[in-house]
Amino acid sequence: MLPQTMWLKKSVEDQLHNLKAKTGVTPNIAARIAFFRSVEKGFVFNKDNGYKLSGNLKLDKHTWLGKTQMVTELLLKQRYPEYSDKELQIAWAAHVGDGISAVRNYKNLSDFIHSIK
Repeated sequence: MLPQTMWLKKSVEDQLHNLKAKTGVTPNIAARIAFFRSVEKGFVFNKDNGYKLSGNLKLDKHTWLGKTQMVTELLLKQRYPEYSDKELQIAWAAHVGDGISAVRNYKNLSDFIHSIK
């Protein structure tokens, strides 16, 4: 379903790296949390808005999604049944971008953990 190699927008990638520097949470783990935060709050991606992926951190989907791969792909396919695999990858990246706003400003791991409980 999702392509084997996935990446994000540069600005989102930078936020993930800044969060790692402050909390120690790796970008792939933070991206998973951000994705599900976005889904929980009801964000809906519109492929006609021209969302462009520009980041340099290209990882395989198993690294990005880990054990959440199946549920992530099912959620995307359910929410966007008419999207191609490439469009689903862009939708995933947009959800990560939307959800990172909820967790990007934590200054330490303790605050971050309390925010996701």
